[in-house]
Amino acid sequence: MLRRLAMDISPLRTSRAFRNVFVARTVSVFGIGMLAVAVPVQVYTMTESTVHVGAVSSAEGFALLAGFLWGGVLADRHDRRRLMLLARAAAGAGFVLLSVNAFLPSPSLAALYALAAWDGLATGVSVTALLAATPALVRPDQLVAAGALNALTVRLGSMVSPALGGLTVSAFGAGWNYAAAAAGTLATLGLLRGLPELRPAGEVTESPLKAIGSGLRFVASHRVVGSLMLLGLLFMVAGGIPVLMPAFATLHLHGGPTTIGLLYAAPACGAVLASVTSGWTGRLRAPGRALLVASVSGFATLACLGLAGHPALAVAILLGYGFVTSVEEILRYGLIQAHTPDAYLGRVNALWSAQETGGEAVGALGAGALGRYLAPGAAIVVYGTVSAVLALALALTLTGLRTATLDTETR
Repeated sequence: MLRRLAMDISPLRTSRAFRNVFVARTVSVFGIGMLAVAVPVQVYTMTESTVHVGAVSSAEGFALLAGFLWGGVLADRHDRRRLMLLARAAAGAGFVLLSVNAFLPSPSLAALYALAAWDGLATGVSVTALLAATPALVRPDQLVAAGALNALTVRLGSMVSPALGGLTVSAFGAGWNYAAAAAGTLATLGLLRGLPELRPAGEVTESPLKAIGSGLRFVASHRVVGSLMLLGLLFMVAGGIPVLMPAFATLHLHGGPTTIGLLYAAPACGAVLASVTSGWTGRLRAPGRALLVASVSGFATLACLGLAGHPALAVAILLGYGFVTSVEEILRYGLIQAHTPDAYLGRVNALWSAQETGGEAVGALGAGALGRYLAPGAAIVVYGTVSAVLALALALTLTGLRTATLDTETR
């Protein structure tokens, strides 16, 4: 029983190329997490202005989204191995310049804006190329396992790297934080150089805007991939729930900062648990149907959160929510890779990444607006219930997704 639940790490054992990419991605995730802490801390120390802190973060975020879209076009046009090398080298150079700037007697605020955006752009290109290359590095029956490993890296990185970055900044300063991130990022170039040539099937000769349009038309016309992206839009809306957590913990659960911290940490812990016990997901005969069940269950669990009257119960519910939504994410990743032709993998993965990154920002607007008119508990109940109903409607109408399997390989 335990062996069936244990995470399938066969892609790491059987594919040296995937192993190299996995390590490089892990280092990249930790570098992003350390950057996410060091830049705001340094900006606030220099300016004591939350406006500048928010503006720098926005500059990096918009650049990351642009990197995803641009990287998607490039990944369907050029050798993905070469693209990863160039993007990681550019990101490492950005970290080096951030470190140099931090060690100056009077660091430049303008340089922080420019370099944060530069690293966001380089990271977006790198991540998209990496995701597009993954299906060529593992067997088709290992795609879900590869997705679970990638999800585990992201979740652990989001939990550990900010704390690591904060400790480094506190003990040694922002300059050494950037230097450590630069060293790790540049060290991954040796791993990526060992990859085989990863040219996409076919050659995209359209202009970048037309290529993105072609990718959108492919998504809209494909029964499985289009359904998966549509479901992803719904999860973007649910990404705004964290906005309600401080008010929910304070007004509904009558807790303090500790309770708020536990509520924020619980979904990530549940997601990690789902990843390390994901061995069964790769053996599902109907992964599309299981994904839809997980989607409806996740939103229904979220609705129950608003009714929780004790912090321990709320934390337990959020653990379950994180677990179920991580299963959904793992299955969605595997199905997208399995049903996307190689010539479109870059652009489709760019859209996937943009959804994942922009989801919280988009959902935050809706959650914040709802929280203005309803008590936080009621807002969460309405949010989760409406999302569950919409997910159920999609489950009943998306017949192509209900019957989708990982055996369908159109690449």
